[in-house]
Amino acid sequence: MKIQKLALLIAFISGSALANNNVTLNKVTLFLNGAELQGQAKVTLTKGESEIVLTGIADNVNPNSIAVGFGADSKVKILSTSLQNNTKANKPDNSDLQPLLTQLKQIQEKYATTNIQYQATSETVALLQGNRLDGLIKTKDMQDTLEFIKTNLVNALNEQYALQTELDSLKQQLNDCQQKIDQQQAAAHSLNNAITLKVLADKDVTVPVTVSYVITEAGWQPVYDVRVADINSPVQLTYKANVFQQSGIDWQNVDFSLSTANPSEGITAPIFTTPWHIDLYNAEKYRFAPQRNKQSQMFDVGMSMSSNDLTAVQMGSAISQLPNNNVLINNSGIDTRFDVKLPFTIKSGSEDNVLILQEKPVEAKYRYISTPKLDSNVYLQAQITDWDKLNLLPGKATVFFNGNYIGESFITTNGVQDTLKLSLGRDKNILISRKRNIKETSKPSFFGDDISQKYAYTIDVKNTKPLPIDIAIYDQLPVILNKAITLEDAKYDGADLNKETGLLTWTLALQPSEAKNLNLSFKVSYPKDKVDEVIGL
Repeated sequence: MKIQKLALLIAFISGSALANNNVTLNKVTLFLNGAELQGQAKVTLTKGESEIVLTGIADNVNPNSIAVGFGADSKVKILSTSLQNNTKANKPDNSDLQPLLTQLKQIQEKYATTNIQYQATSETVALLQGNRLDGLIKTKDMQDTLEFIKTNLVNALNEQYALQTELDSLKQQLNDCQQKIDQQQAAAHSLNNAITLKVLADKDVTVPVTVSYVITEAGWQPVYDVRVADINSPVQLTYKANVFQQSGIDWQNVDFSLSTANPSEGITAPIFTTPWHIDLYNAEKYRFAPQRNKQSQMFDVGMSMSSNDLTAVQMGSAISQLPNNNVLINNSGIDTRFDVKLPFTIKSGSEDNVLILQEKPVEAKYRYISTPKLDSNVYLQAQITDWDKLNLLPGKATVFFNGNYIGESFITTNGVQDTLKLSLGRDKNILISRKRNIKETSKPSFFGDDISQKYAYTIDVKNTKPLPIDIAIYDQLPVILNKAITLEDAKYDGADLNKETGLLTWTLALQPSEAKNLNLSFKVSYPKDKVDEVIGL
């Protein structure tokens, strides 16, 4: 058996010393949790069985996700595939690293001595510029003193400038040298993992080989910027992705896609496995009955799907172009994909990698809301009806109004039906208060065996803004759970009442400087012998 070893360097550093291995990274697909890396190279095989070692593989690879393929016309058969961790096969010579370390030490020493000279020169300048010459200079007259200061100060300032320039140059050399060392160390680290293939070729052939695999230590989180100029303008929504990866290798100038899929969640649907019983409790009957785990009533069943099957499903032509022309949205598969048209770079372990996916104006209706029983503030709210066309995922939102930072909110579509509501913060130009109406409120009074008491409140609201507004004000009536307690004479000035929850809603249109008073009152009666048992009042 002929053994061939081929080093396939799937490193994402194009244009570097490592680019001579005839390897190209094709694409990175980033999931909410995890990422799929794809790379390609041309390999030369001899007739018969061969072993190929593909090195430079990222960390934290899911072995079940590895897919390797040759050209369709190559007639090369893959016999086996295995993942090798911490392999030393074809590990590059580290001879280039030692000279860099020596150079770094020399630059550090040069920087230290130059900095000492700079500090000494700076002290000389301070002496010449300050009032510390007394006793140090003895001249016949003031003219000699001034001439001495002028000549020496000019020399000292020139020397200080030259030393500062040299320090800046040395600092840049330090950064460049350290960056080269980091790249060398990253390259050596990236060769710790490898994929070993056994293949069978029917003839000597040079063919392309494609490798893809999924790693776990990567992902992205949706974040948003919500900008509103005024309540007559649309919401400017910026959809962003906060990207991270800990693959051990840098992704540089790669084709990049973000997927809303999460491979770690599983891909099969649950079904019911036990009937739903309704019965009357009988202590004797259930004394020896086993306790069921409520979570055990469901489990996943169905056909699993390979990565190739998923790729086939996700391919399609239903692509919509975004206004910035740099990202395409593909909704044709079972997930949503954001395909980045420009090459993208992200270093392993780096932070704050934010990618803008889309920026677009969104039509919204603005309404103010307030619940003065709980909070004496009025909040502005944007209501978006076509939110389902925005491909939104739950994520943090930073809110700006009229160019000013307002605060942070959270966008979620869980439980949202027809309208997505975004909170835009408090508006201090709308005044609201809720007070007990002392004149209408009564003390507890006795009628036979019952106690009755009337409760009354006044809600005052005023629009001090120079433009009309729509506002919804919420309050509530108590919901009676015991028939021994009665609610009577409820008055709520035209508010809409939800009888099940007791929620009251006033919907008002207020002109500039307009004020309104809303009244709420009700009477509660209950048996006097139950006075200590009444809760909620």
